[in-house]
Amino acid sequence: MSLKIWKIISVFLVFLTSSLLHFIYVWFPNTFTSLLFPVNESIWEHNKIIIGSFLIWAIIEKIFFKEKKNSLWAGFISGIFCGALVMLVFTPVYFLILKTQDNIIVTFIIFFIAIAISEILNYKILQKEYKPTSEKLALIGFGLIIVLNAFLTYYPIKVGIFYDYNKLTYGIKN
Repeated sequence: MSLKIWKIISVFLVFLTSSLLHFIYVWFPNTFTSLLFPVNESIWEHNKIIIGSFLIWAIIEKIFFKEKKNSLWAGFISGIFCGALVMLVFTPVYFLILKTQDNIIVTFIIFFIAIAISEILNYKILQKEYKPTSEKLALIGFGLIIVLNAFLTYYPIKVGIFYDYNKLTYGIKN
């Protein structure tokens, strides 16, 4: 399968993986799953599913596209980009235009477009020359982001992007 076809398929697979990861904490509520998966419906907690999905697909690409030695780096950069894009679009749309977090259609559209744009970036990065240090930096970067997200689950900043308007709480409710 060509990389272009794979990237088109990846848009849908990352989206589906994200949808699955969204519910892991709901299905298996415990400390471990709270560190890796969203514990509430705040905008910030959804970064966990973005990073998790891009990490999973970067590992899959590492396995199946061995000639693309910078797949972890591409996954890391595109995952960060996707998270930033979602935050930059999602936040003003919800707080300034819709004034709610409960529009699943708008959420899916923003999320899907952000993933598609991020997969285009991922494809472009995979076309670049491989640098061995980039894969190590990607692993460190994924690790740091996972730790940061886990920390902010238990110690959220008291601003709107960390607030769950459904549960009326910040972070995880102990």
